[in-house]
Amino acid sequence: MIELTPSAPKTLLISNNMVEVDDLTEMLVEQGLGPVTHTRDLEDTARILAETGETLRLLICGLSMHLHEVKEFLASCDLSTVSLVVIDGTAEFLDREGAAILQRPFSTDDVLAAFARIGLRD
Repeated sequence: MIELTPSAPKTLLISNNMVEVDDLTEMLVEQGLGPVTHTRDLEDTARILAETGETLRLLICGLSMHLHEVKEFLASCDLSTVSLVVIDGTAEFLDREGAAILQRPFSTDDVLAAFARIGLRD
């Protein structure tokens, strides 16, 4: 299921956890990173990226890092055009310019620190 916004999204949020999606969407909009589009799987994500990739500033992935296809997808992300936050990501993402990680459970301060790490907040 894809939730589309009436205007081009700035953030694409990939997660199966609807409580997390609601909380993050609220924070993203407050930080000027809305509109937010949400997907629950990589197939819909690939389609959204193809359609709106030029407008995106941020990609947040909350899918399980235990899935090979999720790891492949994240490794293939071009971080020269979009920033990446990986929920429960491994330390390898800290070595990538434009990427940050969040560890569950996370707070608003944790999210804001991740945004600062990738240059989306002072």
